[in-house]
Amino acid sequence: MDLDVAIAGVLLFAAACYALLGLRLVVLKRDVGTVPIGVLFIVISLWVVGGGIELMSTTFLGFSIGRTGHFVGTALVPIVAYVCFREYTSTETSAVRLAILSFVPLVSIGLAATNFHHEFMWFAPFANEAGEYLTRPEKWGPWFLFVHLPYSYLVIGAAILTLLAHSSAVAPAHRRGLFLLVAACVIPICTTVAYDLGIGPNTISYVPLVFAVMLPIYAWLIIGEQIIEFTPLAYETVFQNMQDPVVVIDDHRRVIGLNHTAESMLSVDEARALRTPLETLFGTGAHEVYEALDSGEPQKMLTDTGRFLHVQVSKIDTHRTSARGGQVLMFRDVSDVEKAQSEVRKSEELLRTLIDHSVNGVIRFRWSGDADGERKLRSNFANPAAGKFLGVPVEDIVDCSATQIMRRAVTGMDDNEATSLVDRFATAAANSEVLDVEVRQKSGDKPQRWLRVICEPVGDDIAATFIDITDRKAKERHMDSIAMSDPLTGVLNRRGFERNASKRLSQSEDDATGALLFIDLNEFKGVNDQFGHEVGDELLKIAAERLRTGLRSCDIIGRPGGDEFVALVPDVDHGTAEKLARRLTSALEAPYGIKGEKLVCVASIGLALYPDNANTLTGLLREADQAMYRAKARSRGVTSIRAEDLLEKAM
Repeated sequence: MDLDVAIAGVLLFAAACYALLGLRLVVLKRDVGTVPIGVLFIVISLWVVGGGIELMSTTFLGFSIGRTGHFVGTALVPIVAYVCFREYTSTETSAVRLAILSFVPLVSIGLAATNFHHEFMWFAPFANEAGEYLTRPEKWGPWFLFVHLPYSYLVIGAAILTLLAHSSAVAPAHRRGLFLLVAACVIPICTTVAYDLGIGPNTISYVPLVFAVMLPIYAWLIIGEQIIEFTPLAYETVFQNMQDPVVVIDDHRRVIGLNHTAESMLSVDEARALRTPLETLFGTGAHEVYEALDSGEPQKMLTDTGRFLHVQVSKIDTHRTSARGGQVLMFRDVSDVEKAQSEVRKSEELLRTLIDHSVNGVIRFRWSGDADGERKLRSNFANPAAGKFLGVPVEDIVDCSATQIMRRAVTGMDDNEATSLVDRFATAAANSEVLDVEVRQKSGDKPQRWLRVICEPVGDDIAATFIDITDRKAKERHMDSIAMSDPLTGVLNRRGFERNASKRLSQSEDDATGALLFIDLNEFKGVNDQFGHEVGDELLKIAAERLRTGLRSCDIIGRPGGDEFVALVPDVDHGTAEKLARRLTSALEAPYGIKGEKLVCVASIGLALYPDNANTLTGLLREADQAMYRAKARSRGVTSIRAEDLLEKAM
């Protein structure tokens, strides 16, 4: 008995580890296959904990619970493994297919839990002559033999065959880890087969013990080998469909991989090119390739067809023992770029004309030394659009310092923002880096203008481009307003209210006070049903307008949906908030004149005070909502109700 308790303790510990590992993978959801493998480990934990409960059980009820856990594992592990391996082969399992696959396992679990009454899963006796419960019965039931057992082996076999059949689509660096995972599944499967064939003792389920022994191996594969760290099939797909030719070589400069574009460029398929020395594929004439490999610097080569290729070499740097080393050769066709640059060099005058007539402002800066020997960035060219944007003649821009010009470009921003952007420009220029920012510019009495400023190195100089994005910003604000507003009433929708109200609360002083009102139109559904949606919509519009009239311009009003409104009233004391709520109650109680009808639709209001009832938007909404429902419950079924009864404060 002591040995049984010790083994049960080991099983329960292993089950907890499996559950924690599975939950970690499910919660992270970081990589393809993470969730299915996490669920697989959680199901295994149920299987293992069932074995532990069987060993510790001294009653038939406890033993039955353990057997049910055992069959939860045996029934669901094949299904989860099937889904897991299909996901690794970029094949999703639909909800319908999953439901169909789960039918037999769920029936098996139910039959196992109630086997005492029907013996479909296994026949009595349930214990031997010594009184020990039998974890493997002397005779299995018809459902187990003819449905559950063949179905489970069929599904787990299909799962493994699915992965093996598609292993060629997995990137080579990932195949080792996936095959290790498949190999690690063989031992539990063989153990299960032996158990089902009657090999070994029949008073202990030794399959959970095997899972307990395999726990370190699975943990090593997941955490140490990180076999699901990447998305292998997506990696292979992207590699093969890149428009640029890519050749992967090992440390001995032998080809170990080509994408389809590289196959077309070299007129060879990947199977023939594998393990072929690089010199055999490119010959001795492609000296730019070998120079790029030797120096690590990008090179430009001219092909026999007159195309310019940019050759870049990247070293495969990895600390994983299961991944290969080597180098990646990428060939990018830059013929069009080279041609454009050649044409620009041949026609400097055309380029100058294009810049002069561009709607975008262009300023060129050049480094120069002052009397103290310090390098300073000063402008040596500006086109007319730049003068227009900055509000000064072009001739006044030339020979100005970069700091002066950038200061004029950010005149619509506050001093801290302006200083920060000027400093960023200076840092980017000193480090020959690209800077791409959006700034506000104000020139005289003219409306504020939004500019996109792009600064980038051009040789030893710095070019700054100014693009007017005022119209785009206006459209963005308009679209944002549409996305955050209720199209019927014009007040904020749920998303807009939560955004604005949260921002307002976060900006409040520590000792600030305020209130949140949750408003519900009690009889709206009856009005809607009796007079139609058109009248109901008109009533909502009038109610929203009454709220706008009764509240201040700084208050935030929203319509979460249906016949409910919310309003955040900041910077008011508690007495003022209650008076305001009562005023709104009276305003909303007044009859609504719509299409010749006088409609009455009183409103219940829940009032939550800030910070007495809550100090977050979520808390205020919850408290005000509960208060509103108390007020609404008080007025339900009452034909004549006082206005003060329609208002309820949060407790």
